[in-house]
Amino acid sequence: MNDLMIYIYESGICLAVLFALYWLILRKETYFRFNRFYLLGAILVSCLLPLGHISVFGSEASTLGAVPRVVNAIRLPELIITEGSNHVINSPSNWQLIIFMIYISGAVLLMLRMILGIMKVSMLKRKGTMIKHDGYSVVHMKQEIAPFSFFRTIFIQNTRIEPSDERHILNHERIHIKQKHSYDNIFVEVFLIIFWFNPFMWLLKGALRNTHEYLADTGAVNETSSLSTYQSLLLKQIIGLFPIVVTNSFNSNIKKRIKMMSRNKSSVLAKFKPLLLAPVLVCLTLIFACSEKPMDFTDDLNLEEPVLVEAEAMELVTEENNDQKANDHEGEQVFFIVEEMPTFNGGEPASEFRAFATRNLRYPESALEKGIEGRVIIQFAVDKNGDVVDPVVVRGVSPELDKEALRVVSSSPKWTPGKQRGKAVKVLFTFPLNFELP
Repeated sequence: MNDLMIYIYESGICLAVLFALYWLILRKETYFRFNRFYLLGAILVSCLLPLGHISVFGSEASTLGAVPRVVNAIRLPELIITEGSNHVINSPSNWQLIIFMIYISGAVLLMLRMILGIMKVSMLKRKGTMIKHDGYSVVHMKQEIAPFSFFRTIFIQNTRIEPSDERHILNHERIHIKQKHSYDNIFVEVFLIIFWFNPFMWLLKGALRNTHEYLADTGAVNETSSLSTYQSLLLKQIIGLFPIVVTNSFNSNIKKRIKMMSRNKSSVLAKFKPLLLAPVLVCLTLIFACSEKPMDFTDDLNLEEPVLVEAEAMELVTEENNDQKANDHEGEQVFFIVEEMPTFNGGEPASEFRAFATRNLRYPESALEKGIEGRVIIQFAVDKNGDVVDPVVVRGVSPELDKEALRVVSSSPKWTPGKQRGKAVKVLFTFPLNFELP
């Protein structure tokens, strides 16, 4: 869940930056086709960039020696051990769960809204009288609605619209159909479900709808002899049903559209404005898709002290585990992510192994008397036999707390080993335990 929230957060930042650029340098230009694809591309770039992790300096980038083995491990959620408890309180994540549930609720509501919008269009289609034309259909409605199109169907009121006006409206809506604007609307609605909390996603949706109307207006004006006649037609259409969320409505944003029709065409120099986007895209790529070293757990390492390389870290293994370590196959490959992840007691380690630790961890009496608290981070591996091996303190607090954390991890029953290409392999984990005093 942490990874999902981080991804959504980073995607939201990318989207905010890209939309801000549109607002500052492209919004007032009359290159509507470019603006349309820029806005759609902004969504895709925002979703894809945070997924990429390009190593700028290769695998040798880090100066921490073998620390990537310590850092790049599967991290189990943190546990908190409190004074006087005979159990561990699993902390992380009441607040995370609440935020996640709010997010899911908003996404579900918007999904229902989109489905209901599509169903509403289908119901209107059944109520009206359909006339099929070459490549599209026109549904004439008795009820008072604003003209709109959805995919290859145009909906129009069969009263109160003069034949000459209807011809211009149909020209306008046919351009929506020809340029496949309904696909854009569905595309944006799907991503709005994911990023509903991001105000820039709503602004982008509005900007794209305006761009659709500018494109359709431009095409319709080219087919009429009088711009003022077409603008008068727009003013007469400020009536009817509120536009359905998934459709292109003829009467949406009329004031902005009339203003844009009156604007002079953008100059030739304006074509070079998109070049300003290049350095911004490079910066976003460097920020979100490139890294000099693994980033998963560096915040948990105590960087104020010298960082342990693998050979030094392994010296922290307790004497009772030295024999087990010696029996490991020399040079055995360690995995961080495998096709079939290890499981504990038939379930996810994030819950089942933490439940095991909950039943067994105790706050050491000597640490209580001395008032010692802090976070201990244990690294361990689950080998191909399902045994917990090589438990080591990556970040310690005191001998008492370190020993207790190592004791519990070392006493773990067998796991079901992870598998890569059908073969059992050794998988690395880290496990933070936070000892807290009131």
